[in-house]
Order: sequence, then structure tokens, then C-alpha cells
Amino acid sequence: MESYDPITHFIDRIVRDDRLRPIHISLSIALCQAWALNEFRSPYRTSRRDLMAASHIRSKATYHKVLAELTKFGYLKSSPSYHPSKASEVEILDEVKCQS
Repeated sequence: MESYDPITHFIDRIVRDDRLRPIHISLSIALCQAWALNEFRSPYRTSRRDLMAASHIRSKATYHKVLAELTKFGYLKSSPSYHPSKASEVEILDEVKCQS
């Protein structure tokens, strides 16, 4: 049950943030799903294609914009892979790390 604590905390932060639009929430849920599939490892690897499909984002430009905004707002750190068969690395940040 402990593995649900960080994801619950992350979702609670997302829901309370007035800066976020539905597209941010959609990508956040996709990131949570990928995190859970990766057994809550931090950081974890996931692909743009999988995140776009799960969040129903069709435009690469929109995906990259929303991901950059979530990064700017302190929700995550992302390291793109640029390799076609190697997934990018994502780390979900908690508020303690955001304040540092």
C-alpha cells in the first residue's frame, strides 16, 4: 500500500494547481500509469509514443509543450533519449525536491 502514497500525493498536487489545464492532467495521469508499470522506480523509463497514446495527445508539439510546462512547474524531471529504441527517463518530483 505504501507505493500508492507518492502517486496519491502527486495527483493531489496536480488537482490543486490552478495553472494546469485538462491536457496537463491527462499527461500527468499517463505519467502516473507509466510510473506504476515501472513499479514506482525513480527515475523510470517510458516512451513519448506510450505517453501520447495514454494521454490522448495527438500532436508532438503539444506533448513537448505540456511536458516542458510540467517540468517548469516542478512536477517532474525528464531526460529525453533521442534514440529510437531507448525510452526517455522521467522522475516524478515531490514538493520537498521542488523547494530545493
